[in-house]
Amino acid sequence: MLPLLLISTLPAFTLLLVAPASYKPWKLARELGLVALLLARELLCHSASAAAAPGRKDRAARRMPPPPPKAKQAPPALAMDDDALPLLDLPELALDRVLEELAPASLAAMACVCAGLRDRCSMDSLWARHVRAKWGRVLGAAAREEWEADLAARAAAAARPRPSRRRSWADSLACAWPFSWIGCSWVKAETPAAPAVHPAPAPPADTVAAWYRALDCGEFWFPAQVYNREQDGHVGFLLSCYDAHLRYDRRTDTFTARYPPHGRKPAKEEDGVQWCRVRAAPVSTPAQDLHASGCLDGLHPGDHFEIQWRKNKDFPYGWWYGVVGHLESCNPNEHLCRCHEDDTIMLEFKHYAAGSRWRQTTVSRKDHREKGDEADGFYGGIRKLQTKDEISTWRRFWPVDVLS
Repeated sequence: MLPLLLISTLPAFTLLLVAPASYKPWKLARELGLVALLLARELLCHSASAAAAPGRKDRAARRMPPPPPKAKQAPPALAMDDDALPLLDLPELALDRVLEELAPASLAAMACVCAGLRDRCSMDSLWARHVRAKWGRVLGAAAREEWEADLAARAAAAARPRPSRRRSWADSLACAWPFSWIGCSWVKAETPAAPAVHPAPAPPADTVAAWYRALDCGEFWFPAQVYNREQDGHVGFLLSCYDAHLRYDRRTDTFTARYPPHGRKPAKEEDGVQWCRVRAAPVSTPAQDLHASGCLDGLHPGDHFEIQWRKNKDFPYGWWYGVVGHLESCNPNEHLCRCHEDDTIMLEFKHYAAGSRWRQTTVSRKDHREKGDEADGFYGGIRKLQTKDEISTWRRFWPVDVLS
């Protein structure tokens, strides 16, 4: 039978070699030749399987191990207690208290036990606690808004109709041909089927659990701010805080920060950003917009502040730390100081040496707008620091040496 099959498929093999694929009359001939070759291959496989089946059955019967001995019944003392209380039979308050004590990984594993626990372990109230505990200091309202916008974009993309693919003659034949090889064997070689793997079901996309998972797995870039960006020997960003998009890396417990372009400079990424250098944006003002300064009337010497600064009009603003100082005409005695009554406010950046052009600047209390030039940069809106935590965070980044 084998020589007959080889002789019958020789013309089909010749057609496949010599027929040009771009010429339409030859395209049908190529497909007919392919069908003939695959039919011969299928018949060979079925003949070989039928011939080898009896031998395989005999060998399998000889290798079959003897049946295992019957397991002995456990004594009554070790049997399951019928009075034991199943987890789902606990009162709701008690079950919620148990689930609240679980770590995120344990809570996700518990959700895979059954449908009842999956619904209860996916409640937003449970996962909101974990989001606040781990991400609360670095996530702001803008991060949640971008996550919801990302969900909406993915839903719209999924609902968009997919373009239909033009079916060839062989595809149409595959829908009606009764042989097993149509649709699979001609596309790829026969390989043993891999065992089915059933991963743990992901939480619904619109839940807090899904948001936590996306953050923890580094699947979502969220907006935040980074202190002292680009710590690669560059001292130009000391005591500053810039907007960025960050992605968490749980292998190193650090972040990758992606900074927006600076003028003609492309966007830059920084790896290994520690948790202590990340904060949620304290105001909703975008990095390209001037912040409305609502604190100028209440600024006194000794108050700590952040001020927007950028090198030129094409750059985004960054926030820079400073302290309100005394005017040159003022008596620094706290009982005689009248700086808070003057329209001019002295802003000091004491990490620069005395005499440096970056050491001091002044702004108007009543009519403050962006001020500056291309040489010294542009100063923007001012934000007064209200808490000791904010001030101590800035002081942790104080440089060892005074800058010039």
